[in-house]
Amino acid sequence: MATSAQGTTLKFTPANGAQVTVGRLTSIGEIAPEAEELDVTTLDSEDGYREYIQGFRDAGELEISGFHDAGDDGQAALREAFDDGAAGTAVIAFSDGTTVSFSAFVKSHTLGAAEVDGAVGFGATLRITGAVTVGSAS
Repeated sequence: MATSAQGTTLKFTPANGAQVTVGRLTSIGEIAPEAEELDVTTLDSEDGYREYIQGFRDAGELEISGFHDAGDDGQAALREAFDDGAAGTAVIAFSDGTTVSFSAFVKSHTLGAAEVDGAVGFGATLRITGAVTVGSAS
């Protein structure tokens, strides 16, 4: 059964700060960890095929976007965390109760563009550092 994205939230806790919900989101990108591959082929590898083992894993980056809201504490926390440079904690909660949590620093943030018949947007890229934890739906 599919899970509706409606009701999904992103909460961010800056280093030495309080947890806040990032408001006015229209998109939370996917988390797609991947691993390096280490070539362990030897001269006597069977059938002349290369052999590999998994190396270090990298949880990647998470891109988010939405509508700019000057009064939103979550958007302000992301901008401040960018200036601070320290990693905080992010928690995504899906509508079925599944959660994803990880440590991340704010790699970039955007504000704008302003266009005729358009709403001002904002965005941020969170660089995940370390492992990602997926919690089961209740």
